[in-house]
Amino acid sequence: MARRGIWLIVLIFAVLSSGAVRASSDGGCEPSWAIAGTESNGCSNLAVLQPGNDTRANLLLLLGEQGDAPLAPTRPNGDGASKALAAPSDWATFRSTLYPSASIGGNGLYAAGEGSRCRSNDAGAADFVEALKAEQGVTAGEKDELIAARQGLRPDCTGANAGQQAVVAAAEHAQSPLAKDFAAYLMGAAAFYAGDFSAATQHFSALSGSAQPWLRESGRYLLGRVEVNHLQAGAFDEYGNLKDVPQRDAGKATEAEKALQDYLAAYPNGRYAASARGLLRRVYWISGANAKLLADYERLLGQKASERGISDADLAQELDIKLLPLLGAEQVRSPVLLAILDLVRMRKDGALSGEACCSKALTLNELNGQREFFAGKKDLFDYLVASYQFHVARQPRAVLDLIADRARQNSYTNLEFSRQVLRGAALDAVKDRNARGFWLDLVGGASPTSQRVVIELALAMHDERAGKPERLFEPASPVSNQTIRRTLLRYSAGPELLRRQAKDTATSPAERATALYVLLYRDLTRGAYKAFPEDLALVPADAKVQADADDAEGDPPPSADVFAKPQTASDFTCPDLKSSVATLAANPRNIGGRLCLGEFIRLNGLDHDFLDAPPAKDELGGKGIQFPGRKFSRLEAYRSIAGSAGATSNQKAYSLYRAIWCFAPTSKNGCDDSVVPVAQRKAWFQKLKRDYPQSNWAQSLEYYW
Repeated sequence: MARRGIWLIVLIFAVLSSGAVRASSDGGCEPSWAIAGTESNGCSNLAVLQPGNDTRANLLLLLGEQGDAPLAPTRPNGDGASKALAAPSDWATFRSTLYPSASIGGNGLYAAGEGSRCRSNDAGAADFVEALKAEQGVTAGEKDELIAARQGLRPDCTGANAGQQAVVAAAEHAQSPLAKDFAAYLMGAAAFYAGDFSAATQHFSALSGSAQPWLRESGRYLLGRVEVNHLQAGAFDEYGNLKDVPQRDAGKATEAEKALQDYLAAYPNGRYAASARGLLRRVYWISGANAKLLADYERLLGQKASERGISDADLAQELDIKLLPLLGAEQVRSPVLLAILDLVRMRKDGALSGEACCSKALTLNELNGQREFFAGKKDLFDYLVASYQFHVARQPRAVLDLIADRARQNSYTNLEFSRQVLRGAALDAVKDRNARGFWLDLVGGASPTSQRVVIELALAMHDERAGKPERLFEPASPVSNQTIRRTLLRYSAGPELLRRQAKDTATSPAERATALYVLLYRDLTRGAYKAFPEDLALVPADAKVQADADDAEGDPPPSADVFAKPQTASDFTCPDLKSSVATLAANPRNIGGRLCLGEFIRLNGLDHDFLDAPPAKDELGGKGIQFPGRKFSRLEAYRSIAGSAGATSNQKAYSLYRAIWCFAPTSKNGCDDSVVPVAQRKAWFQKLKRDYPQSNWAQSLEYYW
């Protein structure tokens, strides 16, 4: 439930895969660099319980509170370095970074939704080979042929399964009683993967009397899987959508449930018990048995993670797909599920229409009415009330009464960290003078794997809002995240900070390159013409190579080479950039200097540079450009020069020509953000043709846009 209207898509794709189905697409999704988020875009998850997180991320954080499954792993990744969240992320990144081996694997994968029955082929083959090799009652020759046949069975679940002939041959050659039992299993497996469920049932049923324990257990388990496949074969429409409950076959659901329950009754702690329970939940989901589904999930949530038979990450994925979109808050008694639904209903865009869980916005009275269900979880309940006061009621002072200061700890649970982050956000909201000190106190105990980026972001936003971003670049600053530092340089830094960081050899090459590019761009576009020559001297000879090299986060900075070696192929004669800037330094209103600065901006594509599009106000970098001076506009310069008594005819004609071209070829202003009516552009065109008919510009221009 990462955003509105997405569950239908998730349900469709759950049929195709039980892997990490992204509840919000990552295509073109930009993370929101903010804490205490209430808007969900699917790629801004942080290790803080909050309304804006993907539901699965919040579930994962709460599941980590069970005591034996901490969120922050210590295992290294493939290159020996510990993985860590360095940015707000999508669900797939959040999950794979914090739980790189989260899936319980093998048969347990059915808990997330079976999809294709063929996905169990490799695990089934391994179990078959293990059991057969350990069996003394089968001859070596029979073993070899049966193992080769099983390993050669490569089904694709379309009926065209490689290896079936070898399976038939091995069955025909089996002589000993146990070899015949293994052959019966093999024939059942081949029939199952080929979609011949009647034959599969016949072969697996025959194993109930086998003397071989694994064959008896696996045969009974597979009878359940056969019935599940019978059920799901008619449960989805031609587009992969789950059919309405009345259109589903209730009889098939009953048979599937009975077969799986029979296996669990005989083998409550069996090899395939976790898978059977996962398949039972699938049966409940497909058959619309929501009460049974909810009861089973609440049972799971009451267990320790080590007892569930499903990883926290897989459970979060499955809950999000199969239960939450069908669930009304009034049905829920589990504090974990209630907390998840409450957080969703605190989102900025309010109730999620069409979803049973969240079709009505949460009220404080309703939230207080849930108190009894949070017995023994007062900290969680108080956090939900505090979240409501902060995000919905806009009463940050109430948060300070509900959440005590517990900073300066050696470590934080997911919930306690979330509580402290919300307290810090409330301190910032009321402009408490101790807010910065509070964030600094949290640094020491924050997990570098998941929590550190949150504190660095919070501290950066505090200093940016206080108008003191330079504090974050001091040698003792705890803010080392490159994206955070470079965002501040791009949007929040003044000339002195930019100049200092551009010269600082102790910082990263990417950071120096960013600072230098921003400094030179702002010098030119904000009228700091006198400072430009000295700043330009900071451009290294290898500026372009330096900027093209990705930093640790794969985000190459722009190259300052554009200022040292700009494009100059203009149809209007200009001196070099340094000379034009020197002219403007002496007289900022110089007509030739302004036209030539405009040419530099036009030829090098800087009219709408990303530096002039800061993030939203509630995000890092959103306070506004912290550099003195008004931005230079080509269109404004052209309009001024075209009407200036001091301009030459050639300068006026070129200004009119370029002003009209600002709107080519789509009629959208490419020179600044102003809106100019078509009538005005027509008037410029007519004036150019009438007053300057002999100019190259009048003769070459055929249209206005």
